[in-house]
Amino acid sequence: MFSSATGTNPMAILSAGPGASDSSDAASGPRKLDRSAWSWATYQAGRDPYIGLVNGFLFAPYFATTVVGDGVKGQAMIAQMGMISGLTVAFIAPVLGSTVDTLGPRKPWLALITMALLPLMMSLWFAAPGGTVLSPWVVVGIFGVISVLLSCGEVLFSSMLTSAAKPRMQPMASGLALSLGNVTSIALLLFILFALMLPDKPMFGLSKEAYEPDRIVPVLVALNFAICAIPLFLFSKDARRTGGKANASSVKAGVGALFSLIWNWKKNSDAMIYLLARTLAQDAGGVLLILCGVYAAGVMGWNGTQMLVYGLLGCVAGLIGGVLAGWLDETFGPKAAFQIEIAGSVIGLIGIIGASPVKILFMPVADPLPVWNGPMFTTLPELVFVFFGFMGFVFQIAAWSSSRTLLTRLAPASQMGAFFGLAALAGNSTSWLGPMFVGIFTSIFHSQQAGFIPVTILFAAGFLLLFFVKGGGVPEKT
Repeated sequence: MFSSATGTNPMAILSAGPGASDSSDAASGPRKLDRSAWSWATYQAGRDPYIGLVNGFLFAPYFATTVVGDGVKGQAMIAQMGMISGLTVAFIAPVLGSTVDTLGPRKPWLALITMALLPLMMSLWFAAPGGTVLSPWVVVGIFGVISVLLSCGEVLFSSMLTSAAKPRMQPMASGLALSLGNVTSIALLLFILFALMLPDKPMFGLSKEAYEPDRIVPVLVALNFAICAIPLFLFSKDARRTGGKANASSVKAGVGALFSLIWNWKKNSDAMIYLLARTLAQDAGGVLLILCGVYAAGVMGWNGTQMLVYGLLGCVAGLIGGVLAGWLDETFGPKAAFQIEIAGSVIGLIGIIGASPVKILFMPVADPLPVWNGPMFTTLPELVFVFFGFMGFVFQIAAWSSSRTLLTRLAPASQMGAFFGLAALAGNSTSWLGPMFVGIFTSIFHSQQAGFIPVTILFAAGFLLLFFVKGGGVPEKT
């Protein structure tokens, strides 16, 4: 089934077909996570806070408004670099994944990426107000390089799951990794807020006038990353060596294997159909996670403090979602779990778009009054919006975990890196799809609610395509 262009020793790899996790081994063995699986999961606890705190809540807004000095221009600069880095990943990730399959071990390459990421993150400290130290375009360039390295690292990290965790442990390990990522994000966010942002005199003697509490965020994220990454390199089990050497020939062999994989897609049709379903569902999920905050601010009229609390609730939802995914994968199998999570995301989305300060599930509420004496979210429409938003976050984060576990069940064990690379290619090549449809529908109907209609359609398309995928169920116990 495999092309000889892979350059691997046939005796050193598993046979073609579904990965090792799809065998009866997935139903036997201990359920308790061992040191290797725990150590693998802690790596994600290190990398995820960058996405939330630097790209999301704290540093990126500071860069746009203070370093650039113009929020609109700053957002446009970040968006342009995001497009460039996404296209770069679309070309690099599949080749990287396929090449590393010809070599075996992921740790050496993941270590190189991690060591490159740490100083790049710390260099963002020099993103001073007005671009007096690093120019805004240099900072944006650093953003772009970090984005590419993180995406390439994700290919290596995710494809390492089948070696780091035993088949029975893989669903729990995948969910645990996402949960730990949210735990560290919450911990860092709370520390930054209460130790650096809110006090008149921040810790470490930082100067608010020089925006040092904002600038130190990526430094703290990098230190957390360095600490959390160590266990993986010490204790996690890596893929076996195939005998190949890292040189131009291995890259050429990887490219050849990648083209052979795509050309002979029918031999792995279940995994290929799944990649299409995953791409559609995660395009929709990405829109839900990214634009939900903008939607909440615009429709509900919430201020910065309310949005911050809403963001914290989103992190808590992510923690729960990771745990839920592990249980659903174990109970129903990752394919059914993924479908359940898509359905839950849709219900959450419908609840969100059906809400407003005077509506609940599209039904008008006359003169809503406070139902409790809290500092915020006091009316019933607000509480219903928070509930459905929380629900959407839970199921969407769970979907990310189950989609990773499902790919390890469907992809051939000897080409796991290539398939995760193809997943990165598909995701980055179509990441514009959901936002484009949202923009079109919002403009046509002049309504933020209507803008989310195509998101529901993308979710539904991914859900239905999964019915054509064989495998990914609960393995029979032996």
